Amino acid sequence: MSSNNIGRAFVQRTRGSRSRKGKSLENVPSLKEFVHRQSVVRQYRGFLRAVKKLNDATFEEQGRNEVRQQFDSLKYETDKITISMAVKEGERKLKELKSLVGYTDNNAQYDDDSWLNIKDEDDPRGRVGEDWPWSK
Repeated sequence: MSSNNIGRAFVQRTRGSRSRKGKSLENVPSLKEFVHRQSVVRQYRGFLRAVKKLNDATFEEQGRNEVRQQFDSLKYETDKITISMAVKEGERKLKELKSLVGYTDNNAQYDDDSWLNIKDEDDPRGRVGEDWPWSK
């Protein structure tokens, strides 16, 4: 056996054990598509969590149905501008819905050192000082 044939036999033997038989890589999304899908799924779940905070069971069911209907209506959209606008509109509506139902996200990161979180008896709004700094 020549050295050429030995190398070829080795390649054939190892290639079969590492190949993905029956699995097609054609349906694997790109990184951009994967990240977009995850953001849409996160938004959808956020809507469902916020709707769950509604006090009335009837309103909760109507809210769930509305969320599903809106997401299903754009499920097969291919225009990138329409998709981008829908995601931005969804972010705005989700923020609005969360504020309406009083939803607080436990995973949100808050800055405890922020001037917004200062508790001051003299100024409950957290403002500092009385005059403009340059007027002195």
